[in-house]
Amino acid sequence: MRQLWYLFGDGNLGSEDVEVVGVIMSYLPPEVHHVLSGACALIFDLDGTLVDTHDAHERSWRKAFSAVGLSMSTSWYRQRTGLTANQLIDDMGVAHGKSIDATTVKTMELRCFLEEARKLAPIESVISIAEEFRDASHMAVASNGDASSVNATLAGAGISHLFSVIVTADDGLRPKPFPDAFLQAAERLGVKKECCLAFEDTGGGIAAAQAAGMKVVDVRTWEVF
Repeated sequence: MRQLWYLFGDGNLGSEDVEVVGVIMSYLPPEVHHVLSGACALIFDLDGTLVDTHDAHERSWRKAFSAVGLSMSTSWYRQRTGLTANQLIDDMGVAHGKSIDATTVKTMELRCFLEEARKLAPIESVISIAEEFRDASHMAVASNGDASSVNATLAGAGISHLFSVIVTADDGLRPKPFPDAFLQAAERLGVKKECCLAFEDTGGGIAAAQAAGMKVVDVRTWEVF
């Protein structure tokens, strides 16, 4: 199985790689270097990990809920980072004590987000790792997001080409913190789960990767779990 040693460890680097790898290594702590050296595949969360979508999604959800007469505060939304669309809508219904037409709200949120997605940019410190791995057949995205939103985010940030496998809520799996998305990604990549390295930015995502039997890097702190 392919590993990252040729780029991040003891492999022979081409002259064109040395400068870029030096930049990457300048911010990667030793613990991350170590787990990268043994990984055969990389699996990334999307929102907040590969692309900073938080504000774009928050604006889109606020508009969507407002369209059906509901208000959404920033603090309420941020406490629910990482939830699926259906979970977010269910929580809003409980908070307001009313039933919400999920289809209407999700359609509105997606319409608003598609406009926002055109202006998204990748998180350079994370995407540089994927770009330097340079092997889409051994990289995947595992997200709680709906496929339309995930694909729009990847396209808007210009990084769709980096990944051969995209796992989303549309696959019908249990959402994070359950391990299903990571396990599905490893299976579709054709690699053993134990040799995959995950990248996440939420507690639920980290728990999901650990439950899948994978090492995981918290991109907020670069800690390895």
